[in-house]
Amino acid sequence: MRKILILTFIVLCNCSYGQVAIIKDKDGYTNVRKEPNINSKVIYKLKDSEVFIYEDSDTAENSNWIAVNIFKNKFSIESGNDQLLLGYIHKSRLYPLEKLKAYNGNRFSFSYKLQKFDFENKITNYDGKYVTKINGRRFYGTDGNIPKIQVSQINASVDGKNINIPDVLFEDIFECDNDFVINKNKEDYIIHQWNSDGAGGYLIVWVLDKNKVKQRLIFIP
Repeated sequence: MRKILILTFIVLCNCSYGQVAIIKDKDGYTNVRKEPNINSKVIYKLKDSEVFIYEDSDTAENSNWIAVNIFKNKFSIESGNDQLLLGYIHKSRLYPLEKLKAYNGNRFSFSYKLQKFDFENKITNYDGKYVTKINGRRFYGTDGNIPKIQVSQINASVDGKNINIPDVLFEDIFECDNDFVINKNKEDYIIHQWNSDGAGGYLIVWVLDKNKVKQRLIFIP
């Protein structure tokens, strides 16, 4: 039942909200401009495997440019809409995640260690009825209800070498499972999934190389 709810949620979100992409550029980066034209000021440079949100509806159909939203915090920690940088890139540089080939090799592994939500050593904030924060932080996976599933550890490795993923990057995500889509872009691995309790859905995208976590994007439609 949970997977049916998540699938329905994904379909609805993809129809009406922004999608996630990387860039494809032989230079390894592409310029983000303030306005949708070549003479506009460059406000940021998107690099290989850096994930971002793009919005088809924010640009004209006949335009060669597309609107992008870039999280100012690379790990989406306490990031809301006020933490997004809006700009434009040339459409020829856009490469949606769904166009990447699925990774089916055995060099890379990624999985959550999951357990039932435990109140021990957790401080929760309430607004009278709903949970608003856990351990002083915004959290993802429910719409104000108490979470049921928490991540206690993430195991990731490349060629048998473990990659350390700090607790701070999974202490705020709940209602997860180990059903991922994994892609590879050059030497980077991109892992993404939708998680939800049926109402508080979110997309999470991890970007790792052989040494570290490069980015964590969390998007709530």
